[in-house]
Amino acid sequence: MNKSSKTTLGSEKRQAFFVDHLNRIYCAKSHLAERLPEIYEEAGFADLKHAIKETIHVIENQIARMDEIFELLNLQYSFENCNALITFLENIFTNLQRQFSDHEVRDLLIVTYLYQQESVEMASFRILQIAAASIPEPRIKKLLKENYEEAKADRALLMVLTEKYIKSY
Repeated sequence: MNKSSKTTLGSEKRQAFFVDHLNRIYCAKSHLAERLPEIYEEAGFADLKHAIKETIHVIENQIARMDEIFELLNLQYSFENCNALITFLENIFTNLQRQFSDHEVRDLLIVTYLYQQESVEMASFRILQIAAASIPEPRIKKLLKENYEEAKADRALLMVLTEKYIKSY
């Protein structure tokens, strides 16, 4: 932990908790930013392609906000404790690759992958909002709220997309 932080989060334990969760969600978003362009080309359902493209744009915004939070805290992100999360996400991605020949199953797996990712992110952003309650820096709270609201909207979009996709087959 950098002792010269511009903004503190209260106790050292609370700061460690907050930074660890922020790192994990940053890690998840970075993973998605890397993998979604690969998945985009394989999606067959036009609405799914649109959702992937929109998600890539949202992820770029969310990563930029998290970069700003790290800057406000005078900290650097770290992927040090992200192995379990990356393994989980990579297992889903590997399953997607195995199904690229079956477009129905592949598209459902892509939606599942996005939905699971978004659920983890939504929960993490909400936990970060709660943990940030004592932060005197209002900009951090605003950035976290924006990320949470975007994650919530993406999750709702994926639910609608899933229902639409299932009804089309």
